[in-house]
Amino acid sequence: MPDQQDIDPPRAEAAELLARIEAFGLDAAHEPLAFETRLADDQGWTLGYALAVAEEYRRFLVLTQVAGHAVSPSPDVDEAWHLHLTRTMHYEAFCNAVFGRFLHHEPARPGEGARHQDMYRRTLESYRRAFGASAPPVLWPSPGRSAPPKATAGSGWRVPPLLRRGHRLAIVAVLGAVVAGHLLLSAGWLDALQAVGPFAFLGFALAATAALGWAGLRRTVSPNGSAARDRLEPYEAAWLSGGAERMAMTAIVALTERGVLLPPGKPSERGARPPIPVNRTVEPRCVHPAEVACLRAAAEDGIRFTAACLAMRPLAEQVEYRLIAAGIASDLAALPPSRSRALLGLLVLLAVEFERIFHAVGTAHPVGFLGIVSLIGIGLVVLVSQRLRRANARSERVLRPLRLAAGKYRKTTPTGQALAFGVALIGGTAMADDLRFDGLKQQVNAMPLATARRRGAQAAGGCGSSCSSCSSSDTGSSCSSGDGGGSSCGSGCGGGGD
Repeated sequence: MPDQQDIDPPRAEAAELLARIEAFGLDAAHEPLAFETRLADDQGWTLGYALAVAEEYRRFLVLTQVAGHAVSPSPDVDEAWHLHLTRTMHYEAFCNAVFGRFLHHEPARPGEGARHQDMYRRTLESYRRAFGASAPPVLWPSPGRSAPPKATAGSGWRVPPLLRRGHRLAIVAVLGAVVAGHLLLSAGWLDALQAVGPFAFLGFALAATAALGWAGLRRTVSPNGSAARDRLEPYEAAWLSGGAERMAMTAIVALTERGVLLPPGKPSERGARPPIPVNRTVEPRCVHPAEVACLRAAAEDGIRFTAACLAMRPLAEQVEYRLIAAGIASDLAALPPSRSRALLGLLVLLAVEFERIFHAVGTAHPVGFLGIVSLIGIGLVVLVSQRLRRANARSERVLRPLRLAAGKYRKTTPTGQALAFGVALIGGTAMADDLRFDGLKQQVNAMPLATARRRGAQAAGGCGSSCSSCSSSDTGSSCSSGDGGGSSCGSGCGGGGD
């Protein structure tokens, strides 16, 4: 067990340097989370995970100065370093202001794998000494262990816009199978199937229908490698729980807690709800792009919830695209690859079955059982081609523990990120009877969509229904590091010298 005097000096130095790094920031002051947002978009990560990587990148920068030896980042931390290096002006100013000299990035050379493995191992030991705890294993894999693979969300088959409502896709698909069956009969391409007995064909058709239905309807969960990066920040959780409306609600509550917005007080029973006042006596401090979007909706008399929802729509679409790319949300404008393949297989099978039914019409061949199997296939086509829910198996797995934790907030007085997560996951219930938000719960309760559209059109100057809904949009839209935990680009900085 090391003596206390052997631990405190490096920890104190690391804490002081980390504070300087956080004070300077990785972004311009007027661009909250721009670095983390770009990192998430470039790597196909959630913003929640990108925030965690950025935090570990700051700690890695500390290690370059206090470790006393050359250090090597983990693969994901190295991606953050690469992004920072591309922002040349900011990176140079950052290094000069925080370190007093330029921090170089030295890529690994061929044949130096063993050297960098040892460097990475020493980096993890220095991390423990500098911060008093082991490095998070998800962000800093053990030496000799590969980093989790990048998430690869398959786009599937893009559904044409005209077929995204109701069961239009299923109807068109079944009609296409009927036409294909008639063409097959006219061309005589399947006449050889007449030699197959009816019971043998029926058994094959039933087994194939069941297999394709199972393949199309089963819920698949991504490999653990991708799931290791499944981490949400409050506004991503808000989008999954309630779209742009819940994001706007979360931003308003966060701004009210920090005093940027003022509690509106409880409205009268019959009077119109007053806007949420903006505190003009304080400097607005936004820590998230959602809060910036919310304040942009403010008028002279304050913020109305409908206007905040409308201002949140573009950001909600960005969150949607990011979560789809990370595999945590379903693309409502596309069928997943598994469903696309199952739907195609069902349509081919239905075309063959229809050809057999058409061939048997007017003959003594029974088609009752084959007709039943065809009806089962049509039902599966309807189920497989139906619109997906926004949340998928992975997002439900991530949200479940967050919702359980949010339920406990009702018995406490949450603050900061705990409050933001509470509102994001369970809505206004998280505010309960907290006097800090007197009347705010009534102001941000989601109104009926038709009312939101009417009020949104008025607030936007009659922009029409296409831009006045408060709900989120229903349609959606890298380089790997070396093996063995440590990045293939080891830092030869050894304390950050030129």
